[in-house]
Amino acid sequence: METEIVAGTGIEGSDLNQLGYPMGIFVDINFDLYVADCENNRVQLFQLNQSNGQTKAGDTSLYPPITLLCPSEIVLDINRYLFIADNNSRRIVGEEPTSFGFTIACYNLGHNQINCLVQ
Repeated sequence: METEIVAGTGIEGSDLNQLGYPMGIFVDINFDLYVADCENNRVQLFQLNQSNGQTKAGDTSLYPPITLLCPSEIVLDINRYLFIADNNSRRIVGEEPTSFGFTIACYNLGHNQINCLVQ
């Protein structure tokens, strides 16, 4: 069995082929890899056998931008909508057909607020 790098270069960075601080991953049925890149505040999509990623969510996204603060986990649902655990914003954001405006849970509220996420 061979080990192979499927995303990133092993050198920290913010280029499309690099990752800053990858925290969470999700692999879909096409073997496309989604990476929560905490340090670069983005979610990268690495399609099978591609070394450069596409920014799916974050300030530099080609899609409607959303500001993320250390995304840590990702889930893709059956309809291919992306849900992101935005760690330092203490929220879960969900993708809508044209944006990432769908917020599940709290946003910038104290940790003792009811229904809020605690780090």
